[in-house]
Amino acid sequence: MLWLYSAAEVQVTRSVPTATLAIILLSSLGSCWKLDPATAPLGAVDFAPEGYEAPEGWRVLAIDMQIDCPDKEQSKFYFVYPIEAETSGLAVPAAVVYGSGAFDFVFAPSASDPLAGTHFSSPSRLDHAWAVRNVFTTLGMLPDEIKGEDFTGVLPIALAEEGVAMLFPANCWGDMWHNRGGQAGNDFPSDLFNRDGRTAAEWGFQILSDPLFAAGLRIELPIVIDSNEIYAIGLGEGGRAVTELLSIDSNDDGVADYMPSGALIDSTPDDLGIYFEDPSSYGNRIAGLKRIFPDGNVSTGSLATATLPERFGYLYAMEDPEVPQTTHIPAMDLLLGDPTKWVYVDSAARHVLLNGDDLTLARDAVSYLRTGIVPASGDGVPAQ
Repeated sequence: MLWLYSAAEVQVTRSVPTATLAIILLSSLGSCWKLDPATAPLGAVDFAPEGYEAPEGWRVLAIDMQIDCPDKEQSKFYFVYPIEAETSGLAVPAAVVYGSGAFDFVFAPSASDPLAGTHFSSPSRLDHAWAVRNVFTTLGMLPDEIKGEDFTGVLPIALAEEGVAMLFPANCWGDMWHNRGGQAGNDFPSDLFNRDGRTAAEWGFQILSDPLFAAGLRIELPIVIDSNEIYAIGLGEGGRAVTELLSIDSNDDGVADYMPSGALIDSTPDDLGIYFEDPSSYGNRIAGLKRIFPDGNVSTGSLATATLPERFGYLYAMEDPEVPQTTHIPAMDLLLGDPTKWVYVDSAARHVLLNGDDLTLARDAVSYLRTGIVPASGDGVPAQ
């Protein structure tokens, strides 16, 4: 069954069966894509997810992030936008979308090669190649590599249907989007490299919201962004990029530095403290969290520390194979009494709900971001 919460109202519906994500032919990515899927496009490719029909005339453009990954390769942003907006001059709404899976560390790194040795995650999340693949997985254009996910690209499709451009920062630092040099550093003596996921999270939002900031990075987007309609969406660990953004108050004046028009987080491990309560089950994960949060304050960047926009959605599955249900308890306590917030809980055993096989749910989520109207029926299946 499916549990839907909105304010004090609870509805119960059934879940829709999960579709199988087809393995795509690399040639379908176009001539700009090398045959090695670990290599970033040199220019632009069509937005063409497999299995669902996307709006025509949308392009995926690679942009240098100007931050090095731990493997010394430069990371990327990927910008997805309507080609016709290049010449129309019309301002386009946009969302920064933070992908899942950004958690990894090497148990015993070597000074000669910090990425050699046994990783917590497989495949490694600490290289440029995986970060690129993960973006195209989120777009539904490459097969999944994360347990419990079955991405088809329905969320990017739903955003494109509403004319919302998208910016995808590629996270190759495995830091749950928390670390930034000089502000929120990782445990360098243990990692032997610097992590910069929060840098990517902040830059992604700033590139959309501040043309002068983008110009300072020598980035010129091919279209005009509507500064009054910029959203933030986080999938899995990417949800922590959103709450990190909403927790930053550099002036200590009670006003968040970044405030999107609306935000969604889906299947996000919000309360990291629950892992420390059970070291026998989560000992290895705790070791990785200590690399990312060397000061021990794992509440930093959680929902409890964030200033939320009025339009804020929180989704998760009770049987998520990647995230224990107890990590969501503080979020439920915070959100369920607010009729403007959307909370959607599924009983399915899956990780990340918005980008699976339910296009209706993805469309509802985008509609909520743009209108503030809390969806009444989730995936549209009649109540049981």
